[in-house]
Amino acid sequence: MITMKGFKELGVAMTGVFPVSEAVELAKVAEEYGLGSAWFAEDYFFRGGIPYMAAAAMATEKIRIGLGVVNPYSRHPALIAMEFATLDEMSNMRTVFGLGSGVPFWMEQMGLYDKKPLSRTRACVDLVRKIMTGENINHEDKFFTAKDIKLVFEPVRKSAPIYLAFEGPQGLELSGEIGDGVILSIFSTPAYVKSAWEHVAIGAKKVGKSLDDYEMVAYMPTVIDDDLDKAINIAREFSKLYLPHSQPGGPLMSHAGVKPEDTTAMFEAAKKGDDALLSELIIDDFVKELCLVGDKESCIKRLQQMVDAGANTIVAFPVPGADPIENAKILGSEFTHQLK
Repeated sequence: MITMKGFKELGVAMTGVFPVSEAVELAKVAEEYGLGSAWFAEDYFFRGGIPYMAAAAMATEKIRIGLGVVNPYSRHPALIAMEFATLDEMSNMRTVFGLGSGVPFWMEQMGLYDKKPLSRTRACVDLVRKIMTGENINHEDKFFTAKDIKLVFEPVRKSAPIYLAFEGPQGLELSGEIGDGVILSIFSTPAYVKSAWEHVAIGAKKVGKSLDDYEMVAYMPTVIDDDLDKAINIAREFSKLYLPHSQPGGPLMSHAGVKPEDTTAMFEAAKKGDDALLSELIIDDFVKELCLVGDKESCIKRLQQMVDAGANTIVAFPVPGADPIENAKILGSEFTHQLK
């Protein structure tokens, strides 16, 4: 039986599409309106998530500051530990660090991706945690080398939380086994959340770990607007950045009713630069299933469905064309207290 701690909080996210000043303002507004967390994406090749986090940490006092996510390819675990510990000090222990394999398409563009993301991530988490203890570390495996590595400052927390981010069943099981939480991909649906919990539980069971304090974070592209058609069209434009690179037949799309041939067609349209065709392929039903769109009443209903499925923390992912600041105000002042 899966034991979950129930609804925790609503949060906001910020991507590198937006200027740093807007990211900081969003974190400040989120804190002012009672939201629990602000998450910052590291999407290549946009603005970097870690500078966002640092700026937000210095501008706020209470809200959790999360990174969702870095990967085990572009940074050595020693650098991840160093940055993690520094951000945790800056935020007075409010930092949550997300680690995942990244978007394969982006990794391949830099020649960084390999075919063993789970093994590499496991090794990375293990080494980051060792370095975060502040002790002298000598470590060698097929992925990473650490020769007499020791942080020259004392981390404020020697066991700060690391959340993993994976879509597939094996990655989710690894998240349950070694992670303090899991960050689900954007476009998560209630059906996918339920399935994700099942796999997280399998991983936790391997090591006899309780899930009482385990957190499942779900990102939802958010456009709150009384004009549903307008909201759908705004979210559709955003979806063009991500849906074509989704795994055809993967669990995320399958649980949303998006067939493999649909995803493949989106990829081919995006590759050819056929924006009109891509708009036709991302039909309204896909947008309504994969995003948080519409008026306040319908958005509250959808959020509750996500909570009922097991999403502890739901994060409003910013969509160009929608106002993330206004969304944060609505989430905090009107939505948070209605969810249970």
